[in-house]
This record gives sequence, structure tokens and C-alpha cells, in this order.
Amino acid sequence: MRKRLAYLWIPLVVLFILVLHGCSATRYIPDEEYLLRKNVVQIEKPQKDKDKAKAKEISKDKAISVSILDAYIRQKPNTTIIFGWKAFLNLYSMSSRKDTGFNRFLRKMGEPPVVFDPLLIEYSKTNIDNYLTSLGYYSNVITDSVIYKNKKATVHYNIRPGKTYALDSIFLAPSDPSLEKLYHKTSNESLLAPGNRLASAVLEDEAARITSVMRNNGYYNFNRTHVTFLADTLEKHNTASLEVRLPDDGEQKAYRIRNIHIYPGYDPIRAVMDSVYLSSMKAHRDQGFTFYHEGKSNLRSRVIRNMIFLREGDLYDESKVKTTYNRFSNIRLLNSVTLLFDEVPANELAEHMPADTALVDCTIRLSPGNSQGYKVNLEASSNSNGLIGVSPALSYYHKNIFRGGEWLTLGFMGNFQFKMNDPIRSTELGASLSLSFPKMLFPISHKAFKNRVPRTDIAASYSYQSRPEYLRNIASGTFGYTWSIGDAFHYTVNPIKLKLVKLHNMSPGFLESLNDPFLIDTYRDHLDLGLSTIFYYTTDNSPVHRRSWHYVRLGVESAGNFLSLFNRYMPSDTTGSHTIGGIAYSRYIKTDLNMGGTFIRERHQLAGRLYAGIGIPYGNATSLPLEQMFYAGGANSLRAWQARTVGPGSMPVDSTFTIPNQAGDMRLEINLEYRFPMFWNLEGALFADAGNIWNLPKPQAVEAGVFRFKTFYKSIAMDVGAGIRLNLDFVILRLDLGMIVRDPVKQAWNPPSQWLRRNNYSFQFGVGYPF
Repeated sequence: MRKRLAYLWIPLVVLFILVLHGCSATRYIPDEEYLLRKNVVQIEKPQKDKDKAKAKEISKDKAISVSILDAYIRQKPNTTIIFGWKAFLNLYSMSSRKDTGFNRFLRKMGEPPVVFDPLLIEYSKTNIDNYLTSLGYYSNVITDSVIYKNKKATVHYNIRPGKTYALDSIFLAPSDPSLEKLYHKTSNESLLAPGNRLASAVLEDEAARITSVMRNNGYYNFNRTHVTFLADTLEKHNTASLEVRLPDDGEQKAYRIRNIHIYPGYDPIRAVMDSVYLSSMKAHRDQGFTFYHEGKSNLRSRVIRNMIFLREGDLYDESKVKTTYNRFSNIRLLNSVTLLFDEVPANELAEHMPADTALVDCTIRLSPGNSQGYKVNLEASSNSNGLIGVSPALSYYHKNIFRGGEWLTLGFMGNFQFKMNDPIRSTELGASLSLSFPKMLFPISHKAFKNRVPRTDIAASYSYQSRPEYLRNIASGTFGYTWSIGDAFHYTVNPIKLKLVKLHNMSPGFLESLNDPFLIDTYRDHLDLGLSTIFYYTTDNSPVHRRSWHYVRLGVESAGNFLSLFNRYMPSDTTGSHTIGGIAYSRYIKTDLNMGGTFIRERHQLAGRLYAGIGIPYGNATSLPLEQMFYAGGANSLRAWQARTVGPGSMPVDSTFTIPNQAGDMRLEINLEYRFPMFWNLEGALFADAGNIWNLPKPQAVEAGVFRFKTFYKSIAMDVGAGIRLNLDFVILRLDLGMIVRDPVKQAWNPPSQWLRRNNYSFQFGVGYPF
């Protein structure tokens, strides 16, 4: 009877989906109005023989595509999820006109219909024409047609890009000699070249480049309006000669910096409310800078000087202004950074100065924020077998511990796994201490890093792990550097990574009872000494993403290579491994790739991630250290499984461990998640995860857990699920339900009737998005 009931919900779900899809989407469309069903964009290419070159040019132009031109259409249809299914419109349409709580709920969850507005077609055509013109296509032909059917309107846009002109010659009109000199000096960097298409977008970029060159060489008052272009398209067929024009009236002057005033503890509110606030500050000179402050400055003068790339007497240079701003902004202590420049009046210039002298005063205002605080994080999970996992973390930070922008972080973490009314449990407690300096501690000039402040990081941690099978103590320390190039590229290099692992109170017979004999070497005392590096690239470095973005993270780590140089001086243990103080050292190389992206359209997000990692032991080690091995499952991985309960391969959970501890030499995983708004601050999510961990081929390894290229797909674990998020802007609380759809142990698919059965699902609680 119970089995029959389990199957009943399947047709109910199918029926619900059909109702959603078939529900009248035009219920709320007024009479004589239409629902905007779809926009169709078609790019027409010339067909005549003489226009083949034009058609080829359009085909190669990546800036002209249906997806790009669609963005310039003013009216968009309702959101489509998959196969044309407008689920949120259907939800909205399911509500009746009665003002009941359930109907309001449906309308909140759904999306109101987009009523077709024919007036917006002309605006859309104008937008498209302006965009094509900016790319260098002139006299574009854009036509439209509308097909009406069943109270729905489909709008077709037919676009024929117009005529183009190739640049035949580019020359500079007579200008101020100083400006002319700078222009020709940087002409090799010009964005304009003979043969290129004449396009206003490129002209705008070139004008910005010229403006930047002038402002980086003292011309403080130079701006975009001082650069103009004159194109002659009549002299030759389909070509244009371009004249670049700069000021020639002699009004432009090169400015030098007279004074630099610095307010390290500027309070913008007091500056407005208290008329004597600034005048009451004490001033002192320090190596070419004038400091103003009340009492003791939050930042030492030497630290501030190292951040500033401007000097009194130097030519005004906007690139150095931006560099100085970016470096101060990179110090977490500061809430705001302001750089102001004021022209020095002519009556304040010294009489002996030349007539063409121009000066500016620079004022730097630094507003510190709270230097101390704490962060709390919590992850929790529970599966259908009753295993509960809780991982709390608490950290305290100080952003300016030595008045030099140093970051001190003290963290405490725990990981507890247990079952209710069961005395057997796993406990992990840890503490960490890190200190980050806003400079290179070894002699590398801070001026080598212009845009961002490089950091030197020193960290130490200790972890105590108590499991039914053993106790383990881990002590580690790292020394390294972190820096960025622009907003997209970030680097971390740790030339020193040290870790000492010691095991105690191992259960009798534990090693002999392992399902995979090669893991025996994993559970022994060992020493790691090596290095690591991380490369991270992102298209959006902001903490809250408002637009589509993607990222790539590549990590490489190795250990034991340096120690191996001294093997001849080390004793060996019974396994033949060289030891230091009776402890074998590990030797391995490990790398992992994490790449993904999020497509964002209004409040809807489609996020995906690919993770791949592998670790190879060699030399003094036959296996990776346990803490360097890969595991899967948990709140940010395969969400139908708890952490460390899946794999390797198709191996079942090792019964030797009372609390699961599955690990492997490599991991491959792919995740996909669709996020959508619900109501209030609640968001919904539908997701699917696939992947597993595996061991590398080696003697005595169990074949079921070994990665074989031809057969690994048979042991892929897959899940689907749904989740809900509470988005409070400053934090996102997440609850996911993951259900196993493909069991790697059985190497078989689970029918939907078993998705919510015991041992087949897990609840995952976390903070923030999973990826």
C-alpha cells in the first residue's frame, strides 16, 4: 500500500506542470490588447555579387549578432525558463481576480503579463539604428512587422546594416606645439589606423585616450571636449579622410603640484556640522607632505607616504592620482578616500615664476571606518539516515593592529557529526591566527605594484580531530604574498607551507580493516613542506553581482621537493620512506581548476560551475596525505549527500568508519542552478549536481574506486533538488533539499518514486550561494 502511495505523487506533479503550462496566459490582457509573445530579430545580408564583401564584413563583425541587437529592444516578453515555458506568467495567470491571500501569493510568486505596446517599436528601431551607427554602419534600414494570433503579438525586426567607410588617411590639424608633441609621441598607441572602419564608438575611445595622455602629462584642465574629429567622405568612394583637432589657442597649460595636504582621520559629518573642525586641527610637515589631525593618527605617516604616488613639484598626472586612490581604497580600514585638486590663483604665484606657470594644490581626505569586528558562519546538513552535521565558525578581525593597515584575524571553527541518541560522533575543533601586511616584507619596491597594494600574509593554525577510529592533531603555517593586477587578475604565492600531522589512540585493527589497503599510508604521521600558488580571474570583482559574470580559479600545490635534496642524510622507516625526527615527509603535486559563471537577467540567475582536481604522490610517498585528498558531498557540492559520504567511484561507504570519511586522489564535478525571485526577500532555486571522486590506479587499490577513462562515467553520482534562500542583502541564508537520481554504488538511475525515500535525500543549510 505504501509503495502504491509513493507512486501517486508522480502524476500529480505532471498534472501540476501541465496546468501551469496550459493556463491561459492572456487572462489579464485587456480587450483589444495583446500579450507580447516574442521578439524576433533577423539580420539581412546583401545578396548581390557586388555586395559579397559587405556581407562578409557583417558576418565577421562580432558586435552584430541577434543576441546583442536584442538588448536594444525596448519591450521584452515575459521571462522564459525552458522550451518557451513562461512559468512565472503562468503562475500569475492561475490567480483569480478575487483578492484572497492565495491569489495574492500567486501574483507575488508570478510575473504580470507584458502588454504589447506598438509605440515602443519605433523607440527600439531608433536604439538599434544608433547602435549600428556607432559601429560605423550608416543609413541603416530597419523594418518591422507584427503577427497577431490568439491575443498574442510576435514582433519581427528585419535589420539591414548600412554603408561603411574605410579610413584612408589620418592627420593632425595645426595645434598647440606642446599638445602636438605629446600626440605624436603616443601616436603608436592610437586606436585609429588606415583601413579601419570609420565608427563613432572608436572615435570616442580615441578621444578618451588622447585626453588621458594630456591629463597624465600635466594638462589638468584638458577634457574630452578639447578633442574633435572632422571626416571627409566625399573625396573617394567608400573611404574617409580623418582630421584630428586639438586646441590651438595657447590656453592649455601644464600644471604642477604645489602643496599636498593630508587629513588621515577626516570625519565628513563633523566637517559639515562643525565650522571650526578643520581649522582646529594641528598641522605638521613630513618629507614634503602636510598632515592635519586631531591627536594620534590612525595610520602612521610612513605608511601614508608609501601609498601616495604624487609629490610636490611634480607635473599633474591623472594616472598617479588614480593609482593613489586605488591603493588607499585597498586598505580595508578606510570607509572613503577623496582626492581634491584646487587651482592656485594667479595672485598667489611668486613674482619670479614664468607667465605660463600653473599650479594646483592637492588635498587627500581619508575617512577611517570601524577597525574591529567579527563574522559568524554556519553550515548544517541532515540526511534521511539521521546523520547530522553542524559546522560553525567565528572570527574576530582588526584592520589596523599596528597602525599600518595590518589585518589581524583570529578564527575558531568546529565540525560536529552525530546521530540523535547515539554516543558515537565525530568532533573537529580548530583555531587560526593570520596577519596580513599591506606591503612586501622583503625588499621589493612598493612602486612596482601601482594599482593595488600587495600584501604579505603570515598564518598559523591548529586543528584537533576526534573520531571513533583515531585522534589527529594538525599544526600548520604559511608565508606568502597576494597581489592584483587591475580588478580582474588576482594572484597568491605561498613559497612556504608547513604542516605537521600526528595521529593518536588509533583503534586496534583499524588499518587492517580498511576496504582499500593502499589507504593505510594515508593514516600515519607525516610532515609537509612545500609551496602553493593560486591564480584567480573574474569579470566582476564586486561582492554583490548585478550583471552576468564568470570566473576561473587555478591552484597548484607541491610538497617534499626541497626536502628530497637531503634524502641521503635522512634515516628510513620500515616502509622505506625517509624521515625527519621519526616522521616521514610527504611528496606530491596537486592541482585544481574551479571555473564557472552566472547569467543574470533582472532578478533571475542561471549559475554553473565546473570543478576538476587531481593529486599525485611520488618519491617519498605512496599516497596523498588525508587532508590533501578530495572529497565530495555537502552544502556546496553534491547536495543529496553529506560531506565525505560519496565515492571513490562506485565504492560503498567504508564500514570501518563509524562516521563516513570517503576521500580520493581526484575529483570531477559539475553543478547547475537556476535562481528566481519569489516574494518579499525569499528566492527559490532548482539545481542539479553531478560528479564524484576517484583514486588513481596503483597497487592494491580497489578497482571500483579507480578512475578509468573509458568507464568512469558509470560511477558518476547525480542529484536534483530545490532550495529556498533568504536574501537580506548583507547575508544570504540557504536551505537546499537534494535527492539522489543516480546512485554511483548501484551504477543505476533512481526512479522518482524513490527520490524521497530513506537514505536517498539530504537537507543542506548554508550561508551564501553554493557557487
